[in-house]
Amino acid sequence: MITKQKIEIYRKFQGDIDGFSRGGRKKDKDLIQDNDWSLIDNALQDLELVQNGLCSEDYKKRLDKILTESFDSNTIEFIKKMI
Repeated sequence: MITKQKIEIYRKFQGDIDGFSRGGRKKDKDLIQDNDWSLIDNALQDLELVQNGLCSEDYKKRLDKILTESFDSNTIEFIKKMI
């Protein structure tokens, strides 16, 4: 489950997973895994496509399902504001 804390770590490294791998604290590395990083990265890209009207309704529905299943409810609004 993606939490606000995981997104804050992602933001701290500006989405740079290599920078995180080199400079992240052990505490943070224990909290966020590569697949979490990828989920956040993909969600941000997909939300930008939605915001710019560059995707179909089916695409939006799939994204909503992913967000609902993978992100806690408070985090969904938080990540949408990042776009």
